[in-house]
Amino acid sequence: MKALVSAALSLLLSACDPVREGGRPAVISAENEIPILPVHPGDSWVYEVDLEIPAGVTSAGAAAVSTEHRRTRTYLGKLAAAEGLPETDCFEVTTPGFSAEREFVEILDDRILIRGSLIMRPETTKPLWLDRPVPFVAVGMQPGESIPVVEAADGGLIRQSSVVAREDVAVPAGTFHCIQLLTDGIDGDLELRRNLWFSPGHGIIREEKIRRRHGRTIFSETQQLVEIRKVPQTGK
Repeated sequence: MKALVSAALSLLLSACDPVREGGRPAVISAENEIPILPVHPGDSWVYEVDLEIPAGVTSAGAAAVSTEHRRTRTYLGKLAAAEGLPETDCFEVTTPGFSAEREFVEILDDRILIRGSLIMRPETTKPLWLDRPVPFVAVGMQPGESIPVVEAADGGLIRQSSVVAREDVAVPAGTFHCIQLLTDGIDGDLELRRNLWFSPGHGIIREEKIRRRHGRTIFSETQQLVEIRKVPQTGK
């Protein structure tokens, strides 16, 4: 379930009109943000990732880790996560040195819902899957709004998300008007805090994640959009 929520809130991407030079559009309304995420198979998003792990976290006496790498998300179209499950929108996430991961969501005109994830390893036999999809983001969201709490039956996993702001965010790919989402959560003895900036029509623009155990930071990561690669569409 931890990987599912991580993947889910790590969902991304697509193409609409960028923010006008000199500022955001004069009027922000739900109608202006539809469709929330137009995608075509083969479209991809490239992110610049900075990862920090403090000394002594990976093993006793281990040195601190500080790395930079690229992460790519590619839209594959509608696929089934496993036999017997419905076909849903699927992204494949690739990061050098890690197994690929597939993220399953439902992309509607006015919202995106989380369905599940699957790490592409030989020993992985089934996906993490939600029979009841969880809301991720919707058009017209305003500061102060909250998203329903996600909680495992045993109380070992909790996620609470809310809208913090609507603001323009500059990243290597450009400047985008975004909905800023703040998520606090618990995975057993791990505490999670995630700030995520989602731009309707474009996807996740920036994300900051911190994990703590017993008050100590054990992991922090920042990713920001470098490039959107759209597959040319032929006319009808």
